[in-house]
Amino acid sequence: MQKIMNRIIDAAEEILKSFGGRDIFESAENSGANVWFRELGGLKGFYICENGARYIVINKALDDALKRVVCAHELGHDTLHRELSAGGLREGTLFLDSNKIEREANVFAACVLITDEEILEAMSESADLASVSASLKLPPEIVLYKLETMNFKGYAFNLSEIKNDFLK
Repeated sequence: MQKIMNRIIDAAEEILKSFGGRDIFESAENSGANVWFRELGGLKGFYICENGARYIVINKALDDALKRVVCAHELGHDTLHRELSAGGLREGTLFLDSNKIEREANVFAACVLITDEEILEAMSESADLASVSASLKLPPEIVLYKLETMNFKGYAFNLSEIKNDFLK
């Protein structure tokens, strides 16, 4: 688990450093992935690599915050799981914690979308998950993944109560 978490955190930091910073769409494009917005019905997005061309396809009907999350998640697949590029992100599977690959992509997304400092600042104003999420303009699930990575780095947030209540 430690090795995987370090790999994800390092990969997210490298993407931010090398490909444009916190604008996730710019970072994805600068990394060589093509970002497309399409009508996808109930599918939020997907990643595919065909003949060396890499595509992140995002449902254009999503709100801006969720588009950012889906792009970051799919960039996680591009960065961490390129060899597994198949499938798609359906309604209800974006934050599926039981699938190792999806979980890794979610942790990656949290790392590229939120800095430790942003979390700490938002939490200084309110420790309530809904308020912190609203302040960051991101879904609570991504905030929880970020808090988990911060705990891995040595912080001591109590996530058990939040997760049990929130992800039922």
